[in-house]
Amino acid sequence: MSAAMEPLPTSYEPPTKASELAWSGRDDGDGLDVRRWHQAVAFHDLSEPLDHCFEPTLCFIGYASHEGVRENMGRVGAEDGPRKLRERMGSFPAVEGVSLIECGNIRPAATVVETQHALAAVVERVVRAGAVPVVLGGGHDQAFGLFLGIARASGNAPACVNFDAHLDLRPIPARGPNSGTPFTQAWEWCKEKRAQFRYAALGVQRLGNTAQLFTRAEQAGATLVDADGFALDMIEVVMDAVNDAIDEAEIALSIDLDVFAAAFAPGVSAPNAMGIAPDAAFRRVLRGLIASERVRGVEIAELCPALDVDDRTARLGAAIVFEIASTLGDGDEDEDGDEDDVEGGAEGDDDASREAAEGDE
Repeated sequence: MSAAMEPLPTSYEPPTKASELAWSGRDDGDGLDVRRWHQAVAFHDLSEPLDHCFEPTLCFIGYASHEGVRENMGRVGAEDGPRKLRERMGSFPAVEGVSLIECGNIRPAATVVETQHALAAVVERVVRAGAVPVVLGGGHDQAFGLFLGIARASGNAPACVNFDAHLDLRPIPARGPNSGTPFTQAWEWCKEKRAQFRYAALGVQRLGNTAQLFTRAEQAGATLVDADGFALDMIEVVMDAVNDAIDEAEIALSIDLDVFAAAFAPGVSAPNAMGIAPDAAFRRVLRGLIASERVRGVEIAELCPALDVDDRTARLGAAIVFEIASTLGDGDEDEDGDEDDVEGGAEGDDDASREAAEGDE
């Protein structure tokens, strides 16, 4: 039996009636021009083979655990993040050319590392099938599960690109990993495998990281872009830095919702008073990464619905997933982009960005 078809860990939960009910929303009919995500999404138990995906396909996997956050002494509540993200994605208009598959949840195992390995097993199957896993979180310890699953599927360590106020490079405590250690785990995995560790942390806040963590980032060879880098006149600088960091590697993309200012994302374990805005600058960087066609998996981390305000954070996390789907859907139309580099947005974004900037004034 191949590694891809080994039995999945018991903490994997296939789609249930509850997860199907979470995919609901406005119904304007069955016509292709009025379909919404809750009408377009398919359901698949990854215990069974997933047919190879020849068109852009997003496979949703819930990481319904906040045990890593608890171990890191953060505010719990992220275990309910996957359900809320599904609810907020349900009414999105269907994106032509992009398939959506609901694949169930990873539930907490006996330890954080076992939960991470359960996620890796599921991610590996999805990547091998040519689809893009979208991990709905859940504590940020899920980032190592995404990294490990992609590495196993491709045979190479992916570059880690992490939108986050925090570096998440803490030393691993004796009791085991937590939501502050996923990139330390990836770094150590690379050292064990004698692979290059590539890490770009975007939106980093000095107030959220000790001097020791910045030293560790330097030792790891990480590329850091602080929150001030997210301005329209800095896009090319940011994208050049990201390109230098990831080189030719495939990408494991992490988006910790605490990278955004608390006004936009109050419902996270560690709200950030002076984080970035989900504006044109952020969207252009995100679109550039997706348009590179090297992102093999994405994870949305740290949504805590019980701490949210008017579902503000949930709506933001869901909107980010829609941006990813839209960029994938536009991929066949963009013939001018350089496939080897991450671009600062698709063709035509400059005009839209100028309009947005003028509107802000």
